[in-house]
Amino acid sequence: MRFFTRRQFNSFLIGGLVTLVTPHFKVKELECHCGCGRMGMHDDMLRVLEEIRTEMKRPLYLTSAFRCREHNNKISQVKNGPHTTGKAVDILISGADCLRLLDIARKHGVSGVGLAQRGEHKRRYCHIDILSPDEAPRPAVWTYS
Repeated sequence: MRFFTRRQFNSFLIGGLVTLVTPHFKVKELECHCGCGRMGMHDDMLRVLEEIRTEMKRPLYLTSAFRCREHNNKISQVKNGPHTTGKAVDILISGADCLRLLDIARKHGVSGVGLAQRGEHKRRYCHIDILSPDEAPRPAVWTYS
């Protein structure tokens, strides 16, 4: 007999084609992009992400979610940051939609917000995380140059 963690149990298979972790997010969207296949999203981040998506009433396109330490250390200046603990996501969003996302995210317990809203619209994003004040100075808002 095989036992599953709550996170594994909450992930279910639909028609053998798509594995969902929440009603709106697929495993493929949340796993590390380096190809290692690891997906270690924190349960609280999954709950917050799903609540935000539901209230936004539109798809949210994730550019980054969970990152293994090796991949994170290659692409980020923050070593072992919140993506490596599954407590952060980057969402492709800009303009008025980004402002709306920020208002909704604050209501659902997001403590860290990073904004990249310069340059081409297809590259603009918003980082959100749920780190506690013990893990990093929170609440916090910053911009990327």
